[in-house]
Amino acid sequence: KDLAEEFNRSPSSIRLDLDELEARGLLVRTHGGAILAEDVETDFVLGKNFLTKRIEMNKPEKQRIAEAVADLVRDGDSVMIDGGSTTYYVAKRLHSKRGLSVITTSLYLLQPLMENSETKIFMTGGMFHRDFQDMVGGISVDTLGRFTPSCAITGMDAFSIESGFTTTEPAMAQIKKKMLSVCRKSIVVVDSTKYGKSCLFHVANLDDVFALV
Repeated sequence: KDLAEEFNRSPSSIRLDLDELEARGLLVRTHGGAILAEDVETDFVLGKNFLTKRIEMNKPEKQRIAEAVADLVRDGDSVMIDGGSTTYYVAKRLHSKRGLSVITTSLYLLQPLMENSETKIFMTGGMFHRDFQDMVGGISVDTLGRFTPSCAITGMDAFSIESGFTTTEPAMAQIKKKMLSVCRKSIVVVDSTKYGKSCLFHVANLDDVFALV
């Protein structure tokens, strides 16, 4: 409201401006306002934005991460991948691979995975988490346990030397732990804004994973 009055703009226009600045990493949205990124105490992360908002945040970095991850995946591999903004770009990058079998909990990743007609796709089912467009719960966890994939690719909300890999949601922590436990090679994908931070729910220690990209 203050910004709308200061710049003689409508509140809806101000909200769009704040969304754009947040997507560029220049500020963090709060309830009814925003804080400059460098002023935020972000060592401990309590929550995160909806997936559709996070897709555009740090996009070039996430695309470069996806390229590096694609080099770790071979034609014919079986890949388990969970939902998230970084794994979305990984899923898009996997279109160049041949003969993949992909197991995913994410409805959001389904469309980019379908772009490669050679990719065999398995969906876990379960309870649909609307904010993250991911399947969670016992059904999903049980289904993941039926597979022994070549590798698992998971995103995380935070990671640090002290806390390892952590996430904000207990249901997502359960899914990620299961994925890491059933795979032969685990790959965690995170952009650098997640480093040095921690969330409430622990997923794995740094030395529990094969690669951090």
